[in-house]
Amino acid sequence: MCVKNVGRTDAYIRISAGLMLISLGIMKHKGCLAALGSLKVAEGVTRYCPVLDIFNCSTMSDEELLDEALGSCVLDVEEDDDEFEELEHECGCHCDHHAEA
Repeated sequence: MCVKNVGRTDAYIRISAGLMLISLGIMKHKGCLAALGSLKVAEGVTRYCPVLDIFNCSTMSDEELLDEALGSCVLDVEEDDDEFEELEHECGCHCDHHAEA
């Protein structure tokens, strides 16, 4: 399985440039440009680049890497005490350090 190594911004650039190369290849009747463009679009969509993988590089930001590593493990909790207490109750957390003196 391939691990993502292309960041969000880089993916958008690859997709845009790839679509441009595809259209240019079609207009100029150059199949190699269209093929290169389709590769770039595929890299942008899958967010995986084999060349970056060969050199063990990544264009993902630290935040994207953290999101990828944690996946859906992180729960976005707002500062509202009522919502927090409700989440505590649902999760079954009854720790003493949550209680106020």
